[in-house]
Amino acid sequence: MVRFVIYADCEEDIRALIPLLRDAARSRGKWALIQPYIGWDALPRYLSFVKRNPYLVMVVATRGKRGRETAAKIRENNPLARMLWFSDPDNGVYSYRIHVTCFGLLPPTQEGVALALNACGLSAEEPPTDTRYGSPPAEK
Repeated sequence: MVRFVIYADCEEDIRALIPLLRDAARSRGKWALIQPYIGWDALPRYLSFVKRNPYLVMVVATRGKRGRETAAKIRENNPLARMLWFSDPDNGVYSYRIHVTCFGLLPPTQEGVALALNACGLSAEEPPTDTRYGSPPAEK
């Protein structure tokens, strides 16, 4: 299972991200638990939810200067968790300053989400088969 906690300025970005994240996780053999937070009013609840939880993947979809400030605040709130930030190209360089795991462009694409999950360590490769208990290796 992978827990994604999404913050976005608008519902349109959330609606685009949820199926992409779900499909990309499923293609990796993972079940996606997705918790969305939409709008500036939801930011305090989002920050409270993700604080000190390094086991989740924070997904942020924000634009412009306000988006940059929001992403920095989210990263400061939880510096250990994996963070995917989808924004406009102007925020690309800033994403390195706040140490995001992966930066992608809005609107998100299936390929962009797949690359972001790879950056989080959720690769599409099959895990090795455990043969300690006599189970044969999986055939390809």
